[in-house]
Amino acid sequence: MPLLALFAGLRLNEVCQLDVADIQTVEGVDCISISAGPATANNDKRLKTASSERLVPIHSALREMGFITCVEARRAAGGRKLFAELQASSTGYFSDPFSKWFRRFLAKAGAARPRTCFHSFRHCYRDALRETRIDHEIALALGGWASGSGKDDSETAAAYGRGYRVEALKAAIEEVAYPGLDLGRLAAEPAI
Repeated sequence: MPLLALFAGLRLNEVCQLDVADIQTVEGVDCISISAGPATANNDKRLKTASSERLVPIHSALREMGFITCVEARRAAGGRKLFAELQASSTGYFSDPFSKWFRRFLAKAGAARPRTCFHSFRHCYRDALRETRIDHEIALALGGWASGSGKDDSETAAAYGRGYRVEALKAAIEEVAYPGLDLGRLAAEPAI
């Protein structure tokens, strides 16, 4: 879950409520579809804002660590939720119990600091997007951030069209890097 926040910029609840069906191939690119889902009685998904709905290409680092293999295993087992071990809290959020666990984990690992929490991964992701110097609007699209609160001519113009091609989003997300972070031991074992 932290890796999805770090390499895809997902909010904690976006990660925790993922369905296997949210991992899709769009125009030949494996992506995570963040959406509220259909308006049905058994839909348990929520979005923070309207701009949260987005398509996020899967970073090659996640692929190398076996994310797609994990998804395929859940899909083959007939599972609906990607992280089936998580249960929704009384508030209906899948993230509530994990957030409490993660705070305890940080403390036990000696990593608890003021203003450090799961959401810190998303801040790291935003910083990594800035460092790539990719187009600001593409960064906003990848992170599900709104472009601003007021309407001016540039925002009105930005609202036209269908957004960015998946290939453009994939190229941008592949630029996200964390120099000095060694995740090599998490690499998926080669299939025999």
